[in-house]
Amino acid sequence: MANIIIIDDEMHCVNVLKNLITKVHPDYKITGTFCNSTQGLEYLHANSPDLLFLDIEMPNLNGFALLDKILPIDFDIIFTTAYNQYAIRAFQYSAINYLLKPITEKSIVQALSNWEKRRKKTYPEQWELLQHNLKGTVKDLSKIALPTGAGYHIVEIKDIVRCESDNNYTNFFFDDGSKLLICRTLKEIEEMLQDYGFLRVHQSHLINPQFVKGILKRDGGTVIMKDDREIPVSRQKRNEINGILESMLRFK
Repeated sequence: MANIIIIDDEMHCVNVLKNLITKVHPDYKITGTFCNSTQGLEYLHANSPDLLFLDIEMPNLNGFALLDKILPIDFDIIFTTAYNQYAIRAFQYSAINYLLKPITEKSIVQALSNWEKRRKKTYPEQWELLQHNLKGTVKDLSKIALPTGAGYHIVEIKDIVRCESDNNYTNFFFDDGSKLLICRTLKEIEEMLQDYGFLRVHQSHLINPQFVKGILKRDGGTVIMKDDREIPVSRQKRNEINGILESMLRFK
């Protein structure tokens, strides 16, 4: 059971969301729908849902401005947006839920499934991180919010030494020697960090080349990381990865 509110200035988007949510989760109760963001804000001042579907681009009061008026937020949010790929990356780095328009049944099922698994509140740090990321460019994004069992851990991307797969989870290893297990697959992490030069050297390993201190030719290819861990290089990527790493090491 969940109480849901929808705020979107386009009536057809409200209707699509309402119909899809009711179809895939008939046990959810939609307690309010608003095409006027000011009216939606007034409702939120008096009522706290479990989950808010919130459009970003709206006249008079956009989604971000609306939330600024009700901080701290004590409910979960799924943003609905037609933003471009860069902005979507900002949402991913901030670990904040979003739906890309046009919204489909498949995307609703996935979004609600993810929400049901975690059902965490949006922390102030996440909100600040999202706002910061949306103001920059992909290369300017310096921090990432990592979801853990207890909440979210915000880290500097430059401090990530390597990532190691653990089934549907990923272990992060940091420059200070610390370690963190998060509930994301290594494939998801690879997609988020590829713009920062991270290399998927093996099915189970993603590395930050800045922390490579050596290459071994034995056993088909191995890289030695700053933490002294020896990481195998897959046969399929051996030539490509070794070429990249050797060119880097040559100038170190």
